[in-house]
Amino acid sequence: MIGLVALLFAFLFFLVLYAGLSVYIQRRREVSQRIQQYAGYTPAEVRRAGFLEILRTKFHELFAERVRRPGRPWNRKKLDLMMIQAGLPLLGNEYLAISGGLAVLVFLVTALMGRSLVTGLLGGILAIFGSLIFLKRRINRRKEAFERQLADCLTLVSNSLRAGFSFLQTMEIISREMQPPMSTEFANVMRNTALGRTVEDALQEMDQRVGNEDFSLVITAVLIQQQVGGNLATILDTIRETISERIRLRREVGTLTAQGKFSGIVLTCIPVALGLFFAVSSPEYLKPLLTTSIGKMAIGVAVVMEIIGYLLISRIVDIKI
Repeated sequence: MIGLVALLFAFLFFLVLYAGLSVYIQRRREVSQRIQQYAGYTPAEVRRAGFLEILRTKFHELFAERVRRPGRPWNRKKLDLMMIQAGLPLLGNEYLAISGGLAVLVFLVTALMGRSLVTGLLGGILAIFGSLIFLKRRINRRKEAFERQLADCLTLVSNSLRAGFSFLQTMEIISREMQPPMSTEFANVMRNTALGRTVEDALQEMDQRVGNEDFSLVITAVLIQQQVGGNLATILDTIRETISERIRLRREVGTLTAQGKFSGIVLTCIPVALGLFFAVSSPEYLKPLLTTSIGKMAIGVAVVMEIIGYLLISRIVDIKI
């Protein structure tokens, strides 16, 4: 047990070391790229990272490339994008390091308290799933908040354009007057344009960060209007009416499927609640599950089936409009 604990702490140390080196080097690279785009040159001292770059590259070859196989759907850029979509001031590597450290900590605590590696393994798995669920919920909540603000944003844009403001001035007004996340995203667009990016590229990057189909339609309309001309205010009014109708339909569908979503949560929590109840009131009832091999297998099968059932119910009630 002591050797296992030492091994886990060593793994956690190298994981944190790798995340720290990645964050440091990536931030230096981002600064150099911004300088190159804005000023037209790259300093020689920024092109090479020295000893830290070599150490990070070797560690990446030994660890990261063996963990990530070809065909995996995730990579570092995608994780960084998920951090932005969730509104977390972290990089993907930092979140992985925090999640991994939390999983190891939960594993050690549950293993020592339960005096069983199986209990610790279940605790670590639950911690990993908890971090993933937390990230997914943050992303969904931010997308929902952005969607609720979209109609008001389009109204503000069309009214500002009719009042004689330019499109850049309108985006600056949105970044000042509206609430996050809408104001934050447009502030990022204004910051990128100030650093030399074109408005088209900045808007396309914003579209990628937001990940909203309705907003993609708005960005497409704006880009086409800037190329061929036309009355942008009238175009945005038409899009706003369409988006408002789609939002109304989504709310109606959400109301109709709320019972199914709540049923999935209740059915998932009932076994956990019963287990905690018997663990407090009658621990001898749970002793065969924790002490025998068949009982441990039953717990594992139950956990897997609970996860599968929750995912199936979530997929059934998730109706896209």
